Amino acid sequence: AAAFAALRGAVVRRLAAEPALAAAAAPPPYPEVFRPWLALVPRVGFALEHLLAAEDLFGIDRPAVVRAALEEVAAAPPAGVWGDTHRLAPWRALPPETPREEPGLSGDHDCVLCTSAVPGLTDLAARGPAARYVWDLARREDSRWVVPHGASGRPGSPHHRDQQPLWLAGDLAPVVTDWAQLTKETDV
Repeated sequence: AAAFAALRGAVVRRLAAEPALAAAAAPPPYPEVFRPWLALVPRVGFALEHLLAAEDLFGIDRPAVVRAALEEVAAAPPAGVWGDTHRLAPWRALPPETPREEPGLSGDHDCVLCTSAVPGLTDLAARGPAARYVWDLARREDSRWVVPHGASGRPGSPHHRDQQPLWLAGDLAPVVTDWAQLTKETDV
């Protein structure tokens, strides 16, 4: 999977460098905050399968682009596995008090454990499901859910990252709504 990601990234970068796409390579006239979506490399990365399958792509020799990318990756193959480079990169308003290495991720933009990097630009994934849940309307106690980190956004809380292992594995946690089973931990 790591070799596939390296090949995909190389194909994206090579396609984006094609002279036929040069006009689209100019920085967009919009605020910098929009560049991750409007710059050429991300646009090519997100549309790659359609660009490769298009009947014609402005005369670009796509088999030659893929061949050159394959030779590039074969000359310097990735050292590790998918999760070594595909890591969670959540957006934060403030830097964490204690920096930590984020976990490796499974899945890609079109997989069950959907997380999404920007092919050709980075393997770090800032996009993924904010929550996964299954709600049983007949038996609420059979409902399940999970969030990427934990139920608390407060660093140091035992619930700050307690759901992350479940989220990474694609598992769910029980939804507890029975007051007899709920306990008060601290005042907020």
